[in-house]
Amino acid sequence: MFQARRSKPYMLVLIIATCLVSSGCGRRPPPAPRSVQTASAQRRTSNLLPPISLPQPSQRLGTAVVILIDTSGSMQQTVRDRTGHPRPKFQIASGVLTKIIHVTDEWHTKHTDSPLFMGISSFSSGTSEVLKIGPFDATSATNAVAAIPHPAGGTAIGKALAAGFESLYSTGCVRKHLICITDGNNTVGTPPDLMARQLYSQTHGDVEMHFVAFDTAASHFGFLSQTGGSVVVAADENQLQARLTEIYEKRIFAEAMPAEKE
Repeated sequence: MFQARRSKPYMLVLIIATCLVSSGCGRRPPPAPRSVQTASAQRRTSNLLPPISLPQPSQRLGTAVVILIDTSGSMQQTVRDRTGHPRPKFQIASGVLTKIIHVTDEWHTKHTDSPLFMGISSFSSGTSEVLKIGPFDATSATNAVAAIPHPAGGTAIGKALAAGFESLYSTGCVRKHLICITDGNNTVGTPPDLMARQLYSQTHGDVEMHFVAFDTAASHFGFLSQTGGSVVVAADENQLQARLTEIYEKRIFAEAMPAEKE
């Protein structure tokens, strides 16, 4: 009798525990919050963003280039300049851009029959157009670089990409190149991988995207391999100058030759 009375509560506890462990007593776990479901879906799908509104003017022969320069707070940090001394990244980037404009001017003087458009925008938590895209003019471009704002705020790479594409498409040029110089991860707005995939999909890869990972890892921009783009790394002033020169000479200038008229 004593043993029988002791076994009943034991059996009851065993049944309840088995029920909870094996089946949750028939109850399903609550669904994940909608925000979590959405984020998960975005990671699995390449084209969740709505189409980006882009200008559609008549096409013309010519090459359009938009340069996006990071002016987030981290660009105040220092790297080595060409003499080996530490210097703020934004100052180095501005100096290199000025030299690239000089190189572009020399090329353009020799190839006046190859229309070339240029625009420059800075981005931090938002974007700011410092040179409205138009026919290349060395003086205007140089003055625009001098007007690039000092670093502050976050890093909105996705927003900058959308703005850059809008500028490029406003020209109607058949050749379109976007150059982005950045030293960090996106911290504000739409992630650049989602934005790049959407833009690539709706424009059928019509824009070449060239990223320069300035004092940061190229792995942050792995999505470019799937969106017709490329990324190079620059750790200091010498490398930044070399990487931008390569992009211009091997891609932009090479494609902008009069042969495109054939």
